[in-house]
Amino acid sequence: MRVRGVDFVGIAVSDMAAAREFYGDALGLHPVGEFGENWAEYDAGNVTLSLILADEQAIRRRLEAGPDAAIGVAVAVPDVAAAVAELREKGVPVAVDPTEFPPCFMATVQDPSGNWVWLHQRKDGTAG
Repeated sequence: MRVRGVDFVGIAVSDMAAAREFYGDALGLHPVGEFGENWAEYDAGNVTLSLILADEQAIRRRLEAGPDAAIGVAVAVPDVAAAVAELREKGVPVAVDPTEFPPCFMATVQDPSGNWVWLHQRKDGTAG
């Protein structure tokens, strides 16, 4: 077998309307398709994010297990501090303020279902 790349990443959400608002409006991702009421896709540049309606109790149990058990996605942004400021203006709570690491800057927010969304800025300017 030879893997050519990642076509999409599935994110379990308990409230599709709230998830669409977060990923589409707050993050500004472009919707690329809906497949019934349980699946919506957004263009994230080099990969598609697929929102998949899931059982709220199952998501809650995963989140209660802590950050190591949570599902997350890192989105590349040109400026983490500016992205955090913009999301705060939109009422998105920030879980971890911008932090510098040797190769990058990163901050963390959570979507309405509690999934981690890392805002990621590589110091070399690349993404993907």
